[in-house]
Amino acid sequence: MPMYQVRTEDEVLAEAELPTDSKAMTWAVRVTTVHRKALRGRRWQGHRLVGGEWEHRFGGGRRTAARGDATAG
Repeated sequence: MPMYQVRTEDEVLAEAELPTDSKAMTWAVRVTTVHRKALRGRRWQGHRLVGGEWEHRFGGGRRTAARGDATAG
C-alpha cells in the first residue's frame, strides 16, 4: 500500500499507509481536524511516496486574504 503524509511547510503532522488517493484525502481531512489548533489556519498538503520521492497529491486549509481582496457583492 502507498505511504502518505500530511504536512505543513515545516512539519509532518501524520503518516499512514492507505490504498487510494481518495481514502488518503478523507484521512487527511480527519488528521487536520484533529490538529486544527497546531495548524492555526496554515495551509497543509498531502503527499504520496512514489519511487522514493514525496509527490504532492492534494492540499487544503485557509488562506488569509489581504485587505481589499474580497470581491464586492
